[in-house]
Amino acid sequence: MFRNVARRHINHPAEFSRKYDAETERQVGPFYRNQIAADRARIAEMNALAEGLPVPPPNPVMVRLLAAASEDADVFRGVIEIAMCVSLPQDVIARPHIAAKLAELDGRPLPPNANIVDRDRMASLLAG
Repeated sequence: MFRNVARRHINHPAEFSRKYDAETERQVGPFYRNQIAADRARIAEMNALAEGLPVPPPNPVMVRLLAAASEDADVFRGVIEIAMCVSLPQDVIARPHIAAKLAELDGRPLPPNANIVDRDRMASLLAG
C-alpha cells in the first residue's frame, strides 16, 4: 500500500519516488489503462453517431457480462466492482461462477444495444 511506501521511504526522497511510482503503476495502472480503452471505445461510438456512420460493435464479453448481471446477483456485484474500480474486468470475468454464467450465454444472441439512438431520433428527442 502507498502508506507503507511512505513509512519506509519518506526520509529518502529518491527511493520514495521510485517505490511510489512502482506501487502506483502496480495498483492504479491497470485501472487507468482499462479506462483509456473504454473511453476510446465510447469516443469512437459517439463519433460514429455524430457522423451518421455505423456504430462499432460493442465488446461481446462486456455485453454478455451486462446481460448476465441482469439475471444473477453475483455477476451484478462483479459489474459494480468493475464500475467502482474495486476489481478489474478480467479478474471479475475469470471468477468461476461468473465465467460459467458467461459460458451459458455463448451461442445466445446478444441483446440489442438499447442505448444507441440514431442521430435523427436524438435530434427529435432534444427538440422536444
